[in-house]
Amino acid sequence: MPIKNKILDIQNLKKLKNRFKGKKIVLCHGVFDLLHVGHISYFKSAKKLGSILVVSVTHDKFVNKGPGRPAFSINNRLKFLQVIDCIDYLFVSNDATAEKVIKNLKPNFYCKGNDYSSDQPEIKNDKNLKKEINALRLIKGKFKIIKEISFSSSQFINENSLQNFNQECKNYINSIRSKLNLNKILKNIEEIKKKKVLIIGETMIDKYITTEAIGKSGKEAMLVLKPKKEIKFLGGVAYIANLCSTFAKDVKIISFLGKQNTEKKFVLKNLNKNIKHNFLLKKNSPTITKLRYLDDYKKTKIIGVYDLNDDLISSNEEKKFYNLLKKNINKFDIILVGDFGHGIITDKIRKLILEKGKKVFLNTQINSFNRGYHTVFNYKKINTLVINENELRYELRDKYSKASNLAKILSKKISISNLIVTRGRYGSVLISKKNNQIINCPAFYQNNIDTMGAGDTFFAISSLAIGSKLDYRISMLMGAISAGCAIEQVGNKTYYNFQTLKKHLTHIFK
Repeated sequence: MPIKNKILDIQNLKKLKNRFKGKKIVLCHGVFDLLHVGHISYFKSAKKLGSILVVSVTHDKFVNKGPGRPAFSINNRLKFLQVIDCIDYLFVSNDATAEKVIKNLKPNFYCKGNDYSSDQPEIKNDKNLKKEINALRLIKGKFKIIKEISFSSSQFINENSLQNFNQECKNYINSIRSKLNLNKILKNIEEIKKKKVLIIGETMIDKYITTEAIGKSGKEAMLVLKPKKEIKFLGGVAYIANLCSTFAKDVKIISFLGKQNTEKKFVLKNLNKNIKHNFLLKKNSPTITKLRYLDDYKKTKIIGVYDLNDDLISSNEEKKFYNLLKKNINKFDIILVGDFGHGIITDKIRKLILEKGKKVFLNTQINSFNRGYHTVFNYKKINTLVINENELRYELRDKYSKASNLAKILSKKISISNLIVTRGRYGSVLISKKNNQIINCPAFYQNNIDTMGAGDTFFAISSLAIGSKLDYRISMLMGAISAGCAIEQVGNKTYYNFQTLKKHLTHIFK
């Protein structure tokens, strides 16, 4: 006998309340990646609260359980759920929370499993759950914890190698699991909170304008675009500072804005409030602003328009910068330097930074403005350098050799403890002179929407981990999964944080 189609579209979801007037509607929401007996008990107990049970299921692209999840596609998960008798209707949620489902369905009860009755901080601080409960209050519904014995889908998935990973990723995770268990990993990452972090470099404003192609101009050989939407967000070391501030409690940024069009109000509004800051002003300069025009449909970049002055700072500005660094630099455990080659890191400033080389983590980038003038060879005897493979090849003028071999050569030439080469979808490689290790970490995400900020994210998170003396394999994994999250969104309007990292590591190693 064929199974009736239980899947609702948005219009029928909205009509359900009127269709079943006088009857109580119960909503359960989740990923339901691997169904087990715990889910069946959960659904049956929830159904007892009312007459109609609706289960909303998170679509693949909104599942936030870290890399390799969901293990099963939305279509397969729906097939599992359709055969459960106590479920009356299903709905596919194209959102990160159940907030919109609650507002449209207006259920009498919204249910979560027993694991949500925990006193763990991550449950209390769950922003998505707070949004859902607030939406529930607006429609006068009730939140219920279903106190049935819970089982971990993640544990079943991990124990049976069902993660949506390639074999390289599975091997990498197993190499960590053979040495460290989840509790040890979570305990180790807590060390990052104790560190004092100083961030030095250029602050940038990034803008995206999505456009629709209208056609050729009637009188000129020119493509005409219609603007659709503008996104504006922090870039450069301001973005790095925001990332770090969710991991370490003591974070300070020392950076420059432009005297012309300083954007200081926007920067301070979007900088996390717990970040200490000193912003100096560079004369005859705007705050560095990088505008990209995107195709609205495919989100591909069409052209970039950059407003900046990459002349060296004046001697007076250099003096202020130097004195400020001199006053602060000894107070911090980890020093992150983002040298994007736009004129604020002079020889004198660099020399002062290198006096604390053992604490210094560097990301120095070649871009369209500084190509041929900016080089990593200005830095020597530092803790860690993070560099993109293309930039590594450019520095060594070598197009064909293996990235790991080039990393060894560069590591010797500038005498650094650790060198990390990021290779996009081919992962990353760490060469550690101190431990005589070579670690190849695969990329854990392949759904590349926008690479903007991926390198900065990897740099910030892996540096915090290495600076806190975490295992190198874990440090590289942290960089990889945080960078992977960055490429799955357009721009850097939101950024990775400590609670998300804990959640992802828990799902990977549970």
